[in-house]
Amino acid sequence: MSSTGIFWIGAGSIVALVAIVEGIARAAGGDFLPTVLLGEDGRTSTSKTFILLWTLLVGWALISLLIAGEFASKHACTAGDTAAAVKACTTALDDVGLLQLGWMHFLHTGLVGSYLVLLGIPAAAGVAAKGITQSKITSGAVPKIDATPDERTIGPRLAQLFSADDGSTDVGDFQYVIFNLITAVYFVSRFVKPNGNGLPAIPDTLLGLTSVSAALYVGKKAVARSEPTVTGVFPSILRPEAPFTVTGTGLWDPLEPGPNAPEMTVNGKPAIAVVPDPTVADRLTAVAPPEMNPPGTPPGTERAGTLQVMNGDGATTKGFTVSCL
Repeated sequence: MSSTGIFWIGAGSIVALVAIVEGIARAAGGDFLPTVLLGEDGRTSTSKTFILLWTLLVGWALISLLIAGEFASKHACTAGDTAAAVKACTTALDDVGLLQLGWMHFLHTGLVGSYLVLLGIPAAAGVAAKGITQSKITSGAVPKIDATPDERTIGPRLAQLFSADDGSTDVGDFQYVIFNLITAVYFVSRFVKPNGNGLPAIPDTLLGLTSVSAALYVGKKAVARSEPTVTGVFPSILRPEAPFTVTGTGLWDPLEPGPNAPEMTVNGKPAIAVVPDPTVADRLTAVAPPEMNPPGTPPGTERAGTLQVMNGDGATTKGFTVSCL
């Protein structure tokens, strides 16, 4: 049995294990992969994806070592003390022998601290990010915007790994993805060239980069944009087809306008010509709809109404009470 064959058998074992777990989950009326890859909004979760990635990679490596150490016939170069055996297998270009020595090394030393960090960082980032997001949704600080049908196809699913909910590239997510992928490629490239130490040593620099990017990823979740609010409407009484101004927070940012133009309604009817101030954040002007009050309301009657604004990111304010003629 060659080392390449061992690696393929290890990969096949991981695929089979995932398929079995998926089958059990579906038999119970659920799903495995969507649960471990997607967030509550139906979008691909960056942190969940890398928890699964590192679990599968380390699992593949350990299964490969297990196959070489326990199921393949012992190679002659592995006899003797460890240092001599490693030298003998290296000289003989015996990768299977080096995998067998790596398995014995793993049994005696276990997982080194770097792997505990590597496996723990995505998990900790995922737990922290979920806690922050869920807390903000529960408190109403941010709206929950579910994925649209178009966002549930393969292309958008991949883009969601490094994108914000509005589809724009998120620097924090992108950095987290890039540094984890670089570390994962390094891990695989080193493991398939065994040196008798089992799992390859991960350089402190790569560990540091993944740690920093995870911290930024979680920090970004903590300061994510809050739900927009309306704080004032001028004049205080809205007249049909008359201009008015709305101020608030999170309504419009000239530096980050969002993918769509802001919209506004009065009593559920769309306002006309909603225009954001090009120089002042969170100030919008609009023209009141021609008929704001319910049918049958006598002309000139002042009634309480509700105004709402949907900003460029698709988040909608709570109702703001206004007076309508």
